[in-house]
Amino acid sequence: MKNNISQKERINNQKVEDVREEFTGKNLTRFGGTGLIRRFFNRHSIREDIEKRIKVEGRRECKYSVGSMIVSVLYGIFLGYQRPSQMEVFTTDGVFQKIAGLIGFPVQSTISRFLSSIKVSVAREFAILNFNFLMKFRGGFKAFKSITLDMDSHVIPVFGNQQMAGLGYNPKKKGRKSYHPILCFIGETRDYIGGFLRNGKHHTSHNAIPFIKSIIKKLPSHIKEIKVRADSGFFSLDILKFLINSAIEFYIVVPIQPWVQNKIMGIRNWRGIGYGVEVGEFEFILTKVITIKMVVIRQKVKVGESPNKQLKLLHVEGVVYDYQVIATNSNLSPEEVWRFYNKRANVENFIKEGIYGFGLDKVVSHSYAGNSTWFEVLMFAYNLMNFFKEEVMNQNKVKDMIQGIRERLFLIPGRLVYRGRQWILRLERTWFYRCEYEDALTRVT
Repeated sequence: MKNNISQKERINNQKVEDVREEFTGKNLTRFGGTGLIRRFFNRHSIREDIEKRIKVEGRRECKYSVGSMIVSVLYGIFLGYQRPSQMEVFTTDGVFQKIAGLIGFPVQSTISRFLSSIKVSVAREFAILNFNFLMKFRGGFKAFKSITLDMDSHVIPVFGNQQMAGLGYNPKKKGRKSYHPILCFIGETRDYIGGFLRNGKHHTSHNAIPFIKSIIKKLPSHIKEIKVRADSGFFSLDILKFLINSAIEFYIVVPIQPWVQNKIMGIRNWRGIGYGVEVGEFEFILTKVITIKMVVIRQKVKVGESPNKQLKLLHVEGVVYDYQVIATNSNLSPEEVWRFYNKRANVENFIKEGIYGFGLDKVVSHSYAGNSTWFEVLMFAYNLMNFFKEEVMNQNKVKDMIQGIRERLFLIPGRLVYRGRQWILRLERTWFYRCEYEDALTRVT
């Protein structure tokens, strides 16, 4: 039987032959690119930092230390397995474990017991670990004179009676309990800088002011200019007053309620800026001494299409518009305000990456402390992958989504052999993305 099939033979051989399957292969893996992850983790001493900084009180000695447990989970997340039950595929893959430098891989019950036994303080320690690593990787943000904080939140439905889950706004699973985490990203670098898991019954703006204060307190003292971008869930008079009193520039979307629609109807000097987009503005009296600018953007809806929202007071026959209102205290022109806020669209991609790429929408424990820690581990994995893209893949401005990276660089068929007194991982030589993998290997080695 031939061991290799050449491309020429495939073209010339017109006969379609049957192929029989047998589970007789040895030392094979589909995770041949795991070595890139191992080298990246080792370069930054991820396991050692976790062992040093994360302390779990009352944990008895066992096969897996806290560091080895979390690093195993990080491997699973990087490779696309978002639940501990899905990660059991690694427990029988000895080649993967060899490549990753693991003594084994914890089964689902081991991870579940770990999560159910820890306290909320462990989640806080992970948040500190993540932030310290961020500051280390970014060199304390010494090159930054200003920074943009992109605020967002996400609803995570639960399917049970998990601790601290509650009934509230849940657009996908109405009537189900949920968690409602609040998150903050750095607009310039796409890094996650902080967040926490909240009860699902709370509104988006709940505890937003203390949260923003905690983020600002973390920032290096040399950063004097801070900007905040947020969606309509964060529009609150108290939040606006706090940001103004703190001398923070903000760009926050305003819910188009009836009083806002009445203000829009009073605008007469609409100005076109191209592509069917027009801008206007009006003033909003926040207090007796504080007035803020409300920038209004309207865009013509194409014939046959419906506007994003049906606004009763703004519904007129003829031309139909989509409206957006942004509250700001900046001195930028209306079109510049709109363009700057639109850069926040990237944060939507960050959230999507967290949801679909890292499993942010998955709840894995009945314990709030366990789920809160899992949330922090996921966001730590998100930051690590963001750094991996820059350091190993040389991607700074335009960055690939995690799924594409997995398919090109991680999920490579390989066979482990022992030759010349050393282990050699033989990867598929016709791998389409071989050059990209070799470039990444050169950067991380």
